[in-house]
Amino acid sequence: MAGEQSKPEGPDLGRGIPFGDVPDGSMLAGHVGDDAVLLVRRGKEFFAIGATCTHYGGPLAEGLAIGDTVRCPWHHACFSLRTGEAIGAPAFNPVPCWRVETRDGKAFVQDKIEQADQRKPAKARSRSGKPERVVIVGGGAAGFAAAEMLRRDGFPGSVMLLSADDAAPYDRPNCSKDYLAGNAPEDWMALRPPEFYQDQSRDACGRAQGAVRQIASRDRRRACSPRYPRRRSSSSLALAQRFSGYHRQGKIGAVRCSARRQLHRA
Repeated sequence: MAGEQSKPEGPDLGRGIPFGDVPDGSMLAGHVGDDAVLLVRRGKEFFAIGATCTHYGGPLAEGLAIGDTVRCPWHHACFSLRTGEAIGAPAFNPVPCWRVETRDGKAFVQDKIEQADQRKPAKARSRSGKPERVVIVGGGAAGFAAAEMLRRDGFPGSVMLLSADDAAPYDRPNCSKDYLAGNAPEDWMALRPPEFYQDQSRDACGRAQGAVRQIASRDRRRACSPRYPRRRSSSSLALAQRFSGYHRQGKIGAVRCSARRQLHRA
């Protein structure tokens, strides 16, 4: 039963899809082998990418195709149809791409295209007239995305990411979802493993308490440990249980603000 449910749905795109089945600007969800694939038509061009968003697994076929990009319907992550690159948060990992051949009035999805390792920094550009170091205050997903994009775009200088958290950037919204419910292991929470920061030649996350300051190497190493205190989970769970009780009693509006403050302190 589980095996049947896990099989990709839709037509076998490797056998060819008539042009008329994919009008200009439309998308078609199908599969190639066991891989779920999304076929998108733009004029005379056809693109084939992975059909599942790399953020939370949203179905890209239900999203929106704009130009040579597709946006996830769940959290609006944006992917390039040409390269599969995640070019808009909250997704950071690319989706796979396939070659598409057109002949005899049909589009055939062929071999999967090997993607370059996007975790490696781009070729360094000239520093003339540009800053040599960047400090980003805030260790959330937005701060992490800014740091990653600097490297991806070829910034060769120092990048320091400051945060009040002891952990490297992690999936904060999940703290109130699967992680809070105990369904997500801690390994899922980090946006990138600690090795990523060394590979990107960027300074690891530092801690900022009240003001931006220089962080010692020892503190930076400690800050990159992807550990999430158990007390955060247990106190958040207790708070969620209180929320549930108040909701049943019709008192949720009166306690929402105070509960949020407690959750942030937990």
